[in-house]
Parts: sequence; C-alpha cells; structure tokens
Amino acid sequence: MLVLRKRSQLVLLAVLLAFFVVLPMYVGAEEATKFDFSIGEAKEQLTETKEVHVTNQDMNAALSITANGQELYHKELPMIKLTSIEKVIVDDQEFAIIGYRHDGSANGLYFEILKLNESTVETVYTSDVYERARMEISENQITLEYPKYEEEDARTEPSAIITEEFSITDNKVVEGKSEVEQLEYATNSLQAEGNAVNPSFSQINKILTEESLKANVSPEIVKAIALQESGWEQYWGSVPKSIQACENYDGTNVKLGYDCIGIGIMQISNQMYMKDGPEKDAYIDRLKTDIRFNIQEGIKILKDKWNYHKPNRYTGISIIPTINDNDPLVIENWYFAVMAYNGMLPRNNPLERPFSPYGAYQEEVFELLNDYTLIDINPFPTHKLDPYTLENGQVRFKTTNFSVSGPQHYSSQSLVKGDTAYTTAQTLNIRNAPNGDVIGSLPKGSKVTITGSYAGNNSRYSQYVWLPIRTSTGKNAWVSSSYLNKQDYIDVHRLEGYSRYDTSVSIANHGWHWNQPTSVVIGRGDDPIDALTGSVLASGLDSPLMLTQTKELPLSVERELDRLNPTGIIYILGGKNVISVNVENKLKRKFGNNKVKRISGYSRFDTASQVANEVDKQNNVSEIIVTTGDSNSSDPLAIAPYAGENNIPILLTGRSKGESLNPAVKNFIQEKGIKKVTIIGGNIAVSKKAETELQRLVGAANVKRVFGKSRFDTNIAIINTFYNSKAIDKLLVSQGMQTADALSASPFAAKLEAPIVLTQANKLPAETNAWLNGKITTRPNLYFLGGNVAINEKVRNEIVKLVR
Repeated sequence: MLVLRKRSQLVLLAVLLAFFVVLPMYVGAEEATKFDFSIGEAKEQLTETKEVHVTNQDMNAALSITANGQELYHKELPMIKLTSIEKVIVDDQEFAIIGYRHDGSANGLYFEILKLNESTVETVYTSDVYERARMEISENQITLEYPKYEEEDARTEPSAIITEEFSITDNKVVEGKSEVEQLEYATNSLQAEGNAVNPSFSQINKILTEESLKANVSPEIVKAIALQESGWEQYWGSVPKSIQACENYDGTNVKLGYDCIGIGIMQISNQMYMKDGPEKDAYIDRLKTDIRFNIQEGIKILKDKWNYHKPNRYTGISIIPTINDNDPLVIENWYFAVMAYNGMLPRNNPLERPFSPYGAYQEEVFELLNDYTLIDINPFPTHKLDPYTLENGQVRFKTTNFSVSGPQHYSSQSLVKGDTAYTTAQTLNIRNAPNGDVIGSLPKGSKVTITGSYAGNNSRYSQYVWLPIRTSTGKNAWVSSSYLNKQDYIDVHRLEGYSRYDTSVSIANHGWHWNQPTSVVIGRGDDPIDALTGSVLASGLDSPLMLTQTKELPLSVERELDRLNPTGIIYILGGKNVISVNVENKLKRKFGNNKVKRISGYSRFDTASQVANEVDKQNNVSEIIVTTGDSNSSDPLAIAPYAGENNIPILLTGRSKGESLNPAVKNFIQEKGIKKVTIIGGNIAVSKKAETELQRLVGAANVKRVFGKSRFDTNIAIINTFYNSKAIDKLLVSQGMQTADALSASPFAAKLEAPIVLTQANKLPAETNAWLNGKITTRPNLYFLGGNVAINEKVRNEIVKLVR
C-alpha cells in the first residue's frame, strides 16, 4: 500500500513537473506573436515559415519579410519607426498587424494589416495617421484612442478622446463604431501635496529665454512650442485618469502625452526607441525631474529639425525647404522646422488644415506666437506651397527655397546690453520697472540703447520679456521686447502675384490667414466695376474679395478657395455675361448649390443697387456713396475701404455731362429712406444735374461732394476727409491707373481701418508726394499691392523713404 502510494505520488509529481515545464513554453509561444522594436536591427520568427527583419535608424526604417531565403515583402520608411508587429489568426488565415510612428512630437501612429499567404504577402489595409494615439489589439479587433483638440488646448490636455474600432472579417478590414468622450481636468495649481511643483511662469519664461539664446534659437519660437505642447507646465496639478492608465505611469505627476510617450514641458519622445537599460532609465528620469534639461532637449530636437533642410545622406534630397537666406534669428524662417518638430504629417499640410483648432501644427504655433509675443508676424504665404505626398503619407515640397517678401522679424529677445534698437509701436509706453508704472512714451522709430539684462513676465500668455533701455535724451526706463526691432521700424509688405488674380489670392491668404471667413465674394477681374461695389458687402461680412476670369475660375483662386473653405455663402457679383455659368457651376459643385448666390441686375447700375440691398440686409443703412459707373475711373476705388469699414453702400450713376441720376440710385434712396449721400468725384464724374436730384431727395445739407483736380488729387481728398492722418498706422499703396490689384484689397484695407493711396507705376504723382511728405508723420507700415509691373522698385523705395 505504502509502495503504491509512493509510486502514485511520484507519478503525480512527474505530471506536475511536466505541466510547469510546458507552461512557460506555451506562454512564450503566445507572447511571441507580438514583437516590439527599438533602434537598431532585429530578426524575429513571424510564422513557421516566415521571418521578419526590421531596421530602425535615426532617420529611416525598413521592413523585410522572407520565407526560405526569398524576400516576399519589403518597405522603406523615411522618417518613420516601426514600433510593433503582432500576428493574429482569423478564420485560419494569418495576418500581421504592423504599428508605425512618424518622427516628431505628434508621434503620429498608423497601422497596416498584411495577409500572410503561403508564398506571398499582401497589404489588406493601411490606416490614416492618428496624432498621439494608443492602439490595442485583441484577436481580430483593433481599438484606437486618440485626442481631439479645441481652440487653445495644449497638446497634453485635449478636450476629448475619440475611440475607433476596426475588425478583420472575411479577409478585409471593417471600420466599426466611433465614440467621443469629453474630458474634464481638475484646475491645475502650482503645487499639489506630495507632487513636484511647477516653477512660476516668470521662471519658466526666464529658462526658455536663456536656453534658446544659448542655442542661437529665437526664444519666441521655443516659447510658442512649449505653450502648444504643454501649456508651459512640466507637472500636472492633478494627474488625469487617462494618464494614470498608462502602462508606464510611475505614480509621479510629470506631464505625459495621451499616447503615454511625450514627457514634460517640451513633450520629449526620444526615449521611445532607446534600448532598455540604465542609460534609458537615467535619461527618462532626468526628463521628468529637470525642467531645464527637458527644455534643452526640446531645443536640441528643434535644431535637428532645422537641419532637415540639408540634403539627406541616403537620398540626397532635403526634407524641408528653406526660406529666404535661412537666417536662424529671423522668426519667420523657422516655419518648416516647427512643422518638422511635430512631424511631416498629412495633418500638417496647411492647405488641407489651415485653421485652428484643427490647423497644421506650425500654423497654430505661429498664431500663438503672433498673439502672445505681440509681434505682428508675417504669416507664411501658403498659396505658394507645392506639397506632394510620399507613399508613407508624409508631406514634402517641390520647392527647396521659398522667396518670401515682406517684413522679417529678428528676435528682439536676443538684444543684449549695448545693442541699439528702434521702437515699432505708434506710441510706446516706457515704465519705471518691468510691468511697472508708465513714466512716459516714445514715438515710433525712436532709437534706444539696451542697458542691462531682461526680466520675464509671470504669465504664459505674455511671452515677451522686459528690457531696460536708455532713450536718446538719456532717460532710463523699461519697455516690452515686442516693440523693439534691431533692423527697422517700418514693416513693408508686398501682396503680389503674377496676375491680378494671383494678387487677389495673395491678399486673401495674408488677410485671412488664421481666421476662416464665413463668406467669400467673387468679382470679375478684367472689368472690375461690379466687384468694386461688392467690396462693401465683402467688408461687412469680413470676407475676402477674389477675382475671376469671365469664363473660367483661375487655378490659383480655386486653390485659395479650397483653403478658405467658407462655411457660408459665396457671392458672385454680376450677371452671366460678367461671370459665366461655367464658373458658377464649378463653385456649386465644390461648395453646394445652396452656398453660391449670384447678385446681378440688368446693368452695372442695377447690380450695384442689388449689392446695396444685400448690404442693407446685413446692416440697415441710412447713408450711401454715389460715384461714377465708368470702369476707367479710380474714384470708386479710393472710397471703397472707408465705405466697407462703415457699411455704406456704393451706388453708380452715369458720367455723361448733364446726365440725370441713374433711376436705380433714386429708387434705392426712396425705398430705404436714405438720409445722407456723399458724391465721390467732380462734375465730370458725377454731373451737377445728378447732384441737384440727390439734394432734392435727401436735402441739400445732406449731400456732400469730395473731389480733386485729378484722380490722385481726389484720392488724397478722400483720405483727408475720412481719415485722421495723425492716426494712420497702416497704409496700402496701389497703382491708380489699373485698379484691379487695389480693388481686391478694399475689404482687407477696411479690416485694417487703413486707406489706400494711389500712385503711378513708374512715377510718384506730385499730389501723393506732397501728401506723404507733409501730412504723414506716423511712420505707418506699408502694404504694396501688385508686383513690379504695377509699382516699380524706384517708386516703392521713394514711398518708404518719405514715410520713414
């Protein structure tokens, strides 16, 4: 009995030992269906017959799948890392689910599903790219979670999380349900019990400035990136549950990205591909605990992206273009490097995603920079871009160097003791201390000397620094760095194109760069009288006025309309002989039948009246402007910005001597109960008889005529009548003989509350010269409309010299 019991115990022990020996082998086999990859080369057995070879290098990756020594699948992956491969079996068919992440702080994730046949490998599905996403795989189910951002969200604090499901069914991928979960955050405090403490914003401002200058990078750029990434915070006040769910959450309150990868104020993710070990652990720990080091690493990454303009050592092709002379201290020159910091992703194509909160990363960073440094940034003219897409979805550009006209802003935060600079504000307050009491003011263009070190602001939304200065009179004071420029104090913009149509695109792109318009107004470019009266409508709607040919919508205009993608009505000005049905139908196909509206009448006079009716719908009008309907006259052009700014319709009448007031004007006055009329132009433009009729309709005291001896004299008379010359801080300049360029700028001028001054193409008129020389003392910023054919370089330089 005892022997049998011992024998039974030995048998049981043998069985148990066998079980525990086999169990780890079984578990290992299951785990071997998923492989994670870091930097370097790796080979793994994917199936019984197939081997996978993965190479992750700094700039590129490669994937190869072989069977019996024969390559079945190969893929080169520039600026992408292959992060994982997981084998699943669905209905006895083997599949490989491959996870990739794009280079950049977005850590853009996409996945690919390969069908593993006996002797072939075929791609079944390639997903879109998802910013800062998490992916989970369970049998045939793939679940993605990724953040959704709203206006001014830091990338660490999305407003919502989107969950999407995919499943492999019948040898294909089926997209399942999509859910949105709104997130709430506890109010962040500077200190939470037991947690690390964020430095004050004044200290962070100081560190960001110091480290940027050490690295020869514009502090303004780094500060805007830090705000975009983390809201200038290294630590959470209260750690969100979504972060606590991260596999690598260590119980501290350091800010992690939603993808559980980005770390700290600059959302560093370099550690993701490092080999496991003490070096990686020490690097991660320092990123979490040393905010200055985190900032240094972010700046290092940004400088690496700046160098992407150099030809790739493998392909000989640059990843990003350069701008002008590629000077790193020019803020605007960092546009493409900032794009690369986040990733050369399709979501960062500004033609596809121009506006916040879903705009291209670099556009949102430069908008933040514009808003919080108080520097009037010259936005990159995205209508010049020529993007194309690589097979892996990354964006590249055909042009390797973009010539961008307009002001270049050198970092004013790089000014040091002994430097001289000029004031750029019309009136700059000077203070007795940083953010202290006002003790005086300086006019624009005053020369000052920096006398010491800067002081930071205690606000993430005031990203400038305070600089101590000495004025030319010897007075010591403090001023904001935003209003100092080492190079110049007048911004000179050139809104131009190869044609009047392209110029209208340039104006729209600049004037509505970060603000999506509700509407767009379309006018004819070769006979622009209808468009001129429509400029008031465009101004009232805060919309651009763009030009078209009669029979065809120019390609450049079409592309800009795609970028603007107005949410409301697109207005066509004039009848079908002015702008054809072909153009109308094209707009309807793009934007919908109910979003295109034609405003027209039997004549230009009638059309002007119909436009006035539309302006009246937007704002009840009691005043009108009457001017000539002659297409060759520049009189209507000169008044258009003021009319648009004040929602005063422009109506047209004939210019023949002794001609009566056009009936359309009379009818509008009577129907709307108009109380006041301003006539633009002399008796040749609008007859004395028409003036008498207007006086009868609204009363002689309520009719005023503004005119001059020439078109240029009339232009100056209009500006002197309707603008305060002592308050003009912006001035648009247009050729006065061909008015199309200036016409499309009228709503933009109204937006700026600025007049348009007219000149000849090759000579500055005496009237204009005298006005600029005698009346303009405010040193306004200038906007030249049209290219060198419209206004030559000699005239431009003369105007700049006069206002300086």
